Amino acid sequence: MALDLDKLTRDLGRESLRHAGIIWENLMRNRLAVLTIAALLPLTGGASLAIAGQASAAPPPPAVTVTGTVDDCEDDSSPEEVSIATSKETKVDDTGVKSSNKYSVKFKNIPKKGRDATATVTCVGGSKYTQEFRVNGAQGTEPVTQKVHLEP
Repeated sequence: MALDLDKLTRDLGRESLRHAGIIWENLMRNRLAVLTIAALLPLTGGASLAIAGQASAAPPPPAVTVTGTVDDCEDDSSPEEVSIATSKETKVDDTGVKSSNKYSVKFKNIPKKGRDATATVTCVGGSKYTQEFRVNGAQGTEPVTQKVHLEP
């Protein structure tokens, strides 16, 4: 049996070309997949950032300081503490009330529409009086001050 080198070379060449074609197709398929992923990643990252930006919390409202003067209690005793409560927070001033009959408290959670509040004035000896009013929220981005005179 004689070995036909020409035929063997042709057959091996065809087989090599067929394998090379399969390898080339796989490379092209993989390249297409890589290019597709590379093209889509920035889009999904951008969408994630857009969603994250929308999900972030709104900034807190500006501070509202409620300040004013305090009358004595009905038994003529001097005020020693002012407590102002809203539905979300309570603030107390017991520092300058005794000596000056003035108070000042700062709220940090008053929305633009405001909140109802109840002030409780405690006087020397334990007598008290309350006064209801509305704490108005800041309409812009700057803190505001509201004056309220407290009396029995």
